[in-house]
Amino acid sequence: MKRTLDILLAAVLFTSCHTPSASQVEVRTAFGKQAWAESAIPVHPGVPGQTPFWNAEAHQFIYAPAFDYKKVDKATSYRYSLTSETNGQTYRFESEVPYAPLSKIWTSVPVGYFNLSVAGISAGGDSIGLAGKGRYYRAAPFNGVYHAPVLPYDSSARLALDRLMHEDYVNYWLEHKEPKWDYINYSYPAKIYSALVIGAITYAKLKAGTPEATRSTELARIVADYMLSIRFKEGSPWEFFVPTYYGPRSEKATKQNLKPINSFSIMGVDAGNAFLDLYDFTKDEKYFQAARLIAETYLKTQLPNGSWYQFVNHQTGEPTAPNIVIPTSIINYYDRLRHQYKVTGLEASTQKAFDWIMNNPVKTFNWQGQFEDIQARPPYENLSREQACDLAMYLFRNKKDMELAEELVRFSEDQFVIWEQPVKVAFQEPKPGGRSENWITPSVQEQYVFWMPVGRAAGVMMETFLEAYKATGKDIYLAKAQSIANSFTLAQQANKGDYPTYFTKYPLNLWLNSTVYPAKLLMNNQALLGKKL
Repeated sequence: MKRTLDILLAAVLFTSCHTPSASQVEVRTAFGKQAWAESAIPVHPGVPGQTPFWNAEAHQFIYAPAFDYKKVDKATSYRYSLTSETNGQTYRFESEVPYAPLSKIWTSVPVGYFNLSVAGISAGGDSIGLAGKGRYYRAAPFNGVYHAPVLPYDSSARLALDRLMHEDYVNYWLEHKEPKWDYINYSYPAKIYSALVIGAITYAKLKAGTPEATRSTELARIVADYMLSIRFKEGSPWEFFVPTYYGPRSEKATKQNLKPINSFSIMGVDAGNAFLDLYDFTKDEKYFQAARLIAETYLKTQLPNGSWYQFVNHQTGEPTAPNIVIPTSIINYYDRLRHQYKVTGLEASTQKAFDWIMNNPVKTFNWQGQFEDIQARPPYENLSREQACDLAMYLFRNKKDMELAEELVRFSEDQFVIWEQPVKVAFQEPKPGGRSENWITPSVQEQYVFWMPVGRAAGVMMETFLEAYKATGKDIYLAKAQSIANSFTLAQQANKGDYPTYFTKYPLNLWLNSTVYPAKLLMNNQALLGKKL
């Protein structure tokens, strides 16, 4: 087996990919022509007094944007002038309102920065005032399929998991039955320990009947049992939840949102899914009961409005930030318990949570970032794609509101997918991995305030495209999923066989959940991802 893995590692390190990306060629593929035409369709455009403008903090636009420019007194029409910094050309059109989407000219605008100004025009045809102006980035539409896989998808995933399962901070659990605190991300138990449990189970399935399978099963049990031992005590407001923050680093945290007294409410889902995966594999009832108790705590803590606070004091139950969580992951967790394990009593809570989503972010498009290491922000300041993707997948799987589901996919792609030619940024200076010229594309950015190409974000987007393809049969969705899958193998090639947390040519710190989730996806979907289009 070691010889096989050595061969895989050699392949991923030395195989070069000869399929050019679209940035290396001028022609548009058939999918590229389709994507450029579709880029004229705006994503949930704002209308004053009706639909909020959500894109003030956006980094890029693949689809035609509309901006919150104001009416000019006595103007009867508005003249739009867009000048591309790429070719110096100016594109113009007129509209009755100052906030029209740029659809009329958008497919002619090349990739790159552009400057937009909108002037109010009088009945006599004179410019009588500025409605608004700004500098923005026209991002590249899809023009793939990009690249070819460096390794078959299942082989790539197997290699990534093998390397993770033999890291010293993973091996440490087997001997010491506790975390190796030198790995700083062990400060996030509900997220990271859960991912390690799922990764160990996935690896054990791959190695069925071998000593590695026995070792990985033991590892999963050790980590899960440690999670059980540190849960919030019975009778407390958030009883039976695994802590979001724990250990020496959390105890010394200077930021209030990272202190152990806080709990990030949706993290219960991560722990619950890990317990369920382990129950499925071992049939040990204690893990199923742990997952069920998490659901019961959600039932007890659900707010009258149908959702939950995003951050809470787990001892008092009081919120530590006013933000309400977008509970898409909780709905999907309930669905798993209901459909796979026939757990009853979750239907009313599911409907209340779903109604809250439909009456709030679906209408406002305030798809706020929800991350345990980022403090809550005011509306629209820090958007992300994860909950929009979650809802889209829920709708696709349940065959509900396909139009909304596809708009959510376009929003997520528009704001967070980089197919090629990323906007120039230098994040995390002086580390070269944070500079966009060193990113491996296609990639998927995590959130506005952490504008980095994150592996787990790419996995979520890939899964969303796959679900869109299965629900609609549209080949372009599968082509987009394949392109992201191929990018995983390129990032792996650049990072010595690992699935890196960041799609960069220069290694940065590793969050192991960004290895486990995509590896499981690539293995489970390798046949579909390998389908020829």
